[in-house]
Formats: sequence, structure tokens, C-alpha cells
Amino acid sequence: MEKKRIRIPWFVIAMVLALITMSTIQVIWLRTSVQMKEQIFDDNVQHSLSQVAEMLTKSSTGMLQIDLEALHGENSGEFIQNKSSIGSGLDAEEKKMLKRVEALKIDSVIPTILKEHAINIPAVIGIFDRYGQPVQLEESGDQYRNDLESTQHKISINTLSIHLHFPGKNRLLLRKLLGQFALTGLMLALIAWGFFTAVIGAARNKRIDRIRRDLMNNLTHELKTPISTIGLAAEALKDPDMQKDNESFNYYIGLINEENKRLGMLVENVLQASLAESGKMQLFKQSVNIHDLIREVLKNVAIQVRKHGGKTQLELEAENPLVFGDRVHLTNVVFNLIDNAIKYAKGELILTISSRQTTDGVELRFQDNGIGISKEHLGKVFDRLYRVPTGNVHDVKGFGLGLSYVKTVVDRHDGTIRIESQPGKGSTFILELPHKEKETTKQKKNE
Repeated sequence: MEKKRIRIPWFVIAMVLALITMSTIQVIWLRTSVQMKEQIFDDNVQHSLSQVAEMLTKSSTGMLQIDLEALHGENSGEFIQNKSSIGSGLDAEEKKMLKRVEALKIDSVIPTILKEHAINIPAVIGIFDRYGQPVQLEESGDQYRNDLESTQHKISINTLSIHLHFPGKNRLLLRKLLGQFALTGLMLALIAWGFFTAVIGAARNKRIDRIRRDLMNNLTHELKTPISTIGLAAEALKDPDMQKDNESFNYYIGLINEENKRLGMLVENVLQASLAESGKMQLFKQSVNIHDLIREVLKNVAIQVRKHGGKTQLELEAENPLVFGDRVHLTNVVFNLIDNAIKYAKGELILTISSRQTTDGVELRFQDNGIGISKEHLGKVFDRLYRVPTGNVHDVKGFGLGLSYVKTVVDRHDGTIRIESQPGKGSTFILELPHKEKETTKQKKNE
């Protein structure tokens, strides 16, 4: 069998491309901002180091005195010691420059100059010789030796070089760009939200359009059949011979009456569904004996049940069958559930209606032996205009309004309704109706 190709709507493709484009632009912009901030930071560090180098290399009386002291100084100390040590193996020029570094207290001067260039994070300072070996390095900075050797923040002073490493550089840059990160994240989130909302809305609208088309097809089919039947029966009754045959005459009269009731019920279902959706459904609540109500509905639909070769079983065991509700709408609820069982019966209908007492009211169960409902459709059966697929849309009569109306009425009565079903094993609708009105509902009415 050839696989059915899935067609993706053009607007979805366009929105996906737009989302990718906008996301790419935002990422590029953010990356450019990070690079610019990093470049500004590196330039400021380099300017600071140039200023330090100029101080160490300029000729002055103070520097001359330091140089003379270096000539008479002792050359001792470890290769890497504390900040006041002078490395061994240095020539005279290197020792002179290292003496200047110590005399100027470079570890205090560099942070001051960095602050003047808007850099307020601590720096690890190291002095390296021409071979890349440290000749002055604080003990606390020994853990950053590899970072100091590979750093780009350095400047040469004759044969020595000053290296700087900023352990908190990345945190500083991230903190400065936090606002831009947040703005970018917000924009991308808004774009994604708008995209998915539009896609979901479009899919929902497409589904509603399909349901509406099915509704119109079913409505036309449902209305056409009884109208045609009534027309044919009326034509037959015009025949003088038919009027003499009482049995045939009564049959056609009964047929017209039945089809007329069916038309009235179709109109009533559409009307009630419309009222339920608009929120204009009016309820006149009172104490209703739900057992008596069920028996009354069954008496009215007995002809339809027998017509389908079915039977009903009552197991009404609730000790207190009184519920607080609107008799008319509760009657419609029971009728719709029975009618639903009749329409989806598999072979001869067997419908069991049972009740049991609960803490706050009565639980009703409508169990049938119908075709059942698969798991993926259970959550949608109470949606307005939704009909479980059964192959040909005209196999089962109706508009997908009945169960939506039932759910609305039950909710308005502060009750609950759920369904248990398996394909091929029938369905069970479980209702819970309260004995009295809830306090929250009373408060809403008073408000």
C-alpha cells in the first residue's frame, strides 16, 4: 500500500523559516556583542600595560637611584618565590628592570591603572624572562601559571615581560551582557510562543472547518431523510384506497408522527448545544427523583429500543435517589446517553443502567455493548461537534452535539461525568449528581 504523503501547509513552512531566521539573527547579534565586549576589555588591558611599561622604562632621577641600588644588590632567592624575590640566572639588565618592578610596587600600581580603564576585577601578575620562565610570581598565583604563560594580556619590557591573567573575566563579561542575554531569551521565547500559538490555532481552525463541513453534510443527510419519509407518507395517504385500509392508514400516520418527533429532537439538540455554548442555558433546579426520571425516559424510547432488537436492564440501587437539578435538562441528559447507546450498538443493544449511593449524591452508570471507543478518542468525546470516526460519516446519525450538551449540563449541576471504554467491548458513562447545591455555586449566584 502506498503511504499517504503528509502535506505541510505553506504558512507553517514560512513561520518555521521566519523563526529560524530570527533566532539566527539574535544569536549572531549576541555573539557579536560578546566579541565587542571582549575586544574592549582586551584593549583596555593593553592600554594599562602600555602605561605600566612606559613608567618602568622612562629615564628619571628616581629610576636612576633604583638602578644604582640594583648594581650593588645581592642576587639570591628561589626561581619562583614570593613577590619580593629576584630570580637567579638573570643578566644585569634584567636584574635592573626587575628591581624597578619591585621598587614601583607593580602589584599595587597595575590594579590602580586597570581601574582607571574601567576594569575592576582582580588580576594575577607574573614577570617572565626571555625564555618564558617566571622570575617573579606570587605563591597564590602559582595555580594560574599555565594561564599566565598562554595569556594574550602581556607586554615586553626589554627582555622581561609582564603577564596578566583575569580569573573572573568570563563572569564579568557575562554579568555585563546579562541584560542582553535576558532580552534575547525573551525575544526568542516570544517568537517561539507566537509561532506555536499560530500553528496550534491554525490546526484548530482547520479541524473546526472539517468538523463544520461534516456537520453540514450530516445535517443535510439527517434532515433530508425524515422530510422525504414524511413527504412519501403524505402522498400515500392521499390515495383513496389507502384511507379505506385502517392498518396501512395508521401505519403511515404513526410514521409521520415518529419522523416529526425525530425532526423536533434534531432541532432541540442544535438549540440546546447553542444555548450551552453561549452560557444562556437557564436551569430551574429542584429535588428530582432520578430513578423515576430514568424510568420515564425509558418508557418514551421503548419503541426505538425494540426497533433495534435491544433491551434495557435497570439496577437502581441508590437508597436516596433525589438529586438537585433541572428536570428538563436532566431528562435530556438521560435521553442523549440512551440514544448514544442505541446509535453505537453492536448487534442487539444491551443497555444496563445502574445507580449507587455516594457520600454527596448519586452515581449513575450507563453501560452498553456497543462498538466502544479507542483510547486516543476518549478525551475528545465531550468536545462540541466531535464525532468518533466510524468509517462512513453517515453510518451513525448525529452531529456530535449530544455528549457536549451532556457534559455542559452535568457541569452546571456541580456534577462529574467520565467514560470508560474499550474498542469492541462497549462503553460505560459514569455520572455523579449531588443531592444539593454546592456552597460555591450559591456564592457565585449571590455575587
